[in-house]
Amino acid sequence: MTNTTEMTVARALSELKLLDSKIHRTINGATFIGAEVGKKVSAGFKSVEEIANRAKSDYQSSQDLIKRRNVIKSAIVVSNAQTKVNVAGVEMSVAEAIERKTSIEYDKTLLNKMKRVYAEYVQAVDRTNEDMKERLDKHLETLFGKEGKASAQANEDIVKAFKADNEAKLVDPLDLKDKIEKLEAEIEDFESEVDFTLSEVNVLTRITV
Repeated sequence: MTNTTEMTVARALSELKLLDSKIHRTINGATFIGAEVGKKVSAGFKSVEEIANRAKSDYQSSQDLIKRRNVIKSAIVVSNAQTKVNVAGVEMSVAEAIERKTSIEYDKTLLNKMKRVYAEYVQAVDRTNEDMKERLDKHLETLFGKEGKASAQANEDIVKAFKADNEAKLVDPLDLKDKIEKLEAEIEDFESEVDFTLSEVNVLTRITV
């Protein structure tokens, strides 16, 4: 009958790190085979039997450590898929939260692009309109002179016609500023809560391995 142990996910994760180190150390230092020349055996051994015992022991140790790691890792994966958490008002599995920590980089890339192009186009529109105002002023002055320019500015038809041909406006079907603010808030809220939430649930959740 296989012995089972109950532990928290936090402890299981800690053991996983230790097992990773042990597996690498055991495999790197293992003797799985040797050689015999006449009555002499591989350096560091006194007999063929000693080589055989060491090879079997190292192989079994490697197998046992890998098996233990697989069992713990599988139990954690199952638990993460089944355990629910609430991060920034959104319910998801622990597995989804862990995946979100990685995939959120795509949201950051999207956010940065939206912020950059929004700023670029707002600035470009502002610059164009500043230039348009200067040209409108000169246009009115050319038509009516400096003295008549003030009264001519009241002529809405002239101003409207000039603006219709020269005024810049944002084409913003997405309401980009609103989307930027919402996505930025979502990212900040998630990242401010996720690590604490996962640490907390890992301490509370128990698994059997």
